[in-house]
Amino acid sequence: MGRSLAAAEIARVDWTAQHSLADRPRDVPASLRQLIAARTEDEAAAAYWGLDNSVVVQGALYGAALPVVPVLPAALLDDLSADARDHVLELLYQIVAGEAGEDEAARGSGALGDRCRAAAREGLWLVYRELDTRRRDLAEAILDRVEEDRARLAHHRGALRGK
Repeated sequence: MGRSLAAAEIARVDWTAQHSLADRPRDVPASLRQLIAARTEDEAAAAYWGLDNSVVVQGALYGAALPVVPVLPAALLDDLSADARDHVLELLYQIVAGEAGEDEAARGSGALGDRCRAAAREGLWLVYRELDTRRRDLAEAILDRVEEDRARLAHHRGALRGK
């Protein structure tokens, strides 16, 4: 695939209109690009922590988390390094496991966690694909949060147990 769908998702968002910790949403697209381009664990971790401490902090979501969600499954279509892929999935998990922080709830975004989980469902099959990799536990944790068809999840888990 020549064109990065993740890069296209990043470019389509007005990041200045988003809310993040320390109100620095302009840093989010650069951190996303760094994460996707990371080739080493150190590069991936540095980009990840720039995002983890901006769009989600200890389970508290900020508004910029919502437009980050579609970028992450799109990134899974790219030729990511193993370390970048690990951190993309970890960030997706942190977001889908989170809930609106107090600031977001006060802004009227109390349903931010539900909205992020709904957005993650749009990339569900890309997470299912990770069940057959070293990232299985993380993929299962994400699917536990977003998959509404519990029978489908149980079926795919069962199919992998036989391997």
